[in-house]
Amino acid sequence: MLKKPKKINILDRKSINYAELDKELKVELSILGGLDIFTNAHVLGVAANTQKICDALDLDYKTTKHCILAAYMHDVGKIRIPSEILQKPGKLTDEEYEIMKKHTVYGYEIVCKYDQFRYLAPVVRGHHENLDGSGYPDGLVDKEITEEAKLIKVADVWDALTQRRQYKEGFPMSKAAEIMLGDVKKGKMGSKYLYYLLIVIVEELAEKNKGNKKELKKAKEDLITLKDLDSIYKQIYDRGYSPRYARMLKKYELSPGYDMSTNTNLLSRTNAKIENLEKVIKENRQELSKLKRECREARRRIKLKERGTYLFGKRVF
Repeated sequence: MLKKPKKINILDRKSINYAELDKELKVELSILGGLDIFTNAHVLGVAANTQKICDALDLDYKTTKHCILAAYMHDVGKIRIPSEILQKPGKLTDEEYEIMKKHTVYGYEIVCKYDQFRYLAPVVRGHHENLDGSGYPDGLVDKEITEEAKLIKVADVWDALTQRRQYKEGFPMSKAAEIMLGDVKKGKMGSKYLYYLLIVIVEELAEKNKGNKKELKKAKEDLITLKDLDSIYKQIYDRGYSPRYARMLKKYELSPGYDMSTNTNLLSRTNAKIENLEKVIKENRQELSKLKRECREARRRIKLKERGTYLFGKRVF
């Protein structure tokens, strides 16, 4: 059983959403969201992942709000990236990649225009930095990178790996966790925020599979009824309709127009549904097993030096 580290008490929890953003900044973000469906979905995905990490940390409302505002703005600099590069369906050339990397600096410049959000500018600029100094745009190392940028990076990379883009399909969650833990082992990424994200991902998938199992149970119960009706209809087809069969059908309280053809179609669809649910449940069970293993590994790799971490002036770990 996975154990969560000690939580921080919190009062008046609220969800943070797009409506809380500055009016002028919404214009910048609306341009970003309008560039293509993948960019818009990515921004929303990173914000959602950030919310999950903040929830796992039990952060207070103000800190959570700041983190999610940073998530909404992290890629705003992409509005200055040429569309032929941003929306390219294939791999970028080295030259194109260098241009794409500039979105961090452009985003920093855009956010700096707003006095009330200027404190988020270093987060926007630093969300592609790596702990070992191999990131961009400034090649910062560990302590030089803000904790907020480290958090957004985890939310960003997770969405980039698991979601479909115009040039690739998304990885299974367990594969994404494996890849990110690979970066942890290489010293590019810390395991702390990845661990907190995985806690929520594991809980969500477990809950989803629980719902699938309930749905499977109901589908199997429906299948028994449909098979009983199928038997009755076949007897009617072979022997003809009679008061006896009328009484047998009456107890099922069938809707007007329900007949043998309707039942046959439902029987076929229910069988297919059961087969699909059994497959999904099996796949999710395998994913859960792998994710729990990766979660335990992430927790094991949380170093003592990562304790006493502060986000926007609040101690969170």
